[in-house]
Amino acid sequence: MNGGEGTMDEGRAPRVSVLIPCAPRQHYLEETLLSVQKQTFQDWEVVLVLDGECEENRRMAAVLPADRIRIVVTARPRSGIAAARNAGLPACRGDLVAFCDGDDLCEPERLARQVAEFDRRPTLGMLATWSRRFDSDTGADLGPRHCPTESETLARRLLLYNTVTVSTVMVRPEVAREAGDFRDAAIQCEDYDLWLRILGRAEVAAVPEELVRYRVHEGQFSNRAKILPQAGLLRREKVAAARRLGWSVPVALVKHLAWVGVQVANRRW
Repeated sequence: MNGGEGTMDEGRAPRVSVLIPCAPRQHYLEETLLSVQKQTFQDWEVVLVLDGECEENRRMAAVLPADRIRIVVTARPRSGIAAARNAGLPACRGDLVAFCDGDDLCEPERLARQVAEFDRRPTLGMLATWSRRFDSDTGADLGPRHCPTESETLARRLLLYNTVTVSTVMVRPEVAREAGDFRDAAIQCEDYDLWLRILGRAEVAAVPEELVRYRVHEGQFSNRAKILPQAGLLRREKVAAARRLGWSVPVALVKHLAWVGVQVANRRW
């Protein structure tokens, strides 16, 4: 594999690839990997993307059996979260890809619930779940993050702002590819940018269960100076998404919604 290494049996593809991008010295990575290992649905592989070589991360990756994990190293260290996810996507062999950041935790039923929903709904392209936040230092519960679950309602909410946590999302990889994958230009909102580009290309929905624990810690707060320039990009994608969905959105309203989206993205959830 160019730029990486494979440790899975190349002869058999799993149903789900769990894509985990990882910055150097990701202290919570082992917990994340163990949460995947404890899934009740066991037909999975982990594709771990190291955004720069790190022996500590490789040591933690060894918590999983070698036949369960594939490691990809980005061509350029510190290339960013969008580039790291994009580097990992071609290595994902599953017909479904579950995103999970290297410090979040999957509840044991996460993959099972999402796979069952994809099996039930062949037009589904992107499926989120609800999540629950917790403080990284104290473990204190910081409350839920819920989003609409029905397709049209969720699509309309996403035109307002990002109500979906990236670590809850599972996609059909061909849908992400058709939408253009993650973009480096969408600094601090690369996930929201992709969700908008998926709208109208495939059905979106969410499972009404808190199936991911989202870690909140210092250093995660969005940089306002970096995210403000994305208002124009988000506005264009909202207009395009509305058109694909066959919805009429006045330009003045879209300008307002782009600003709302930036403001919401600048909050901690």
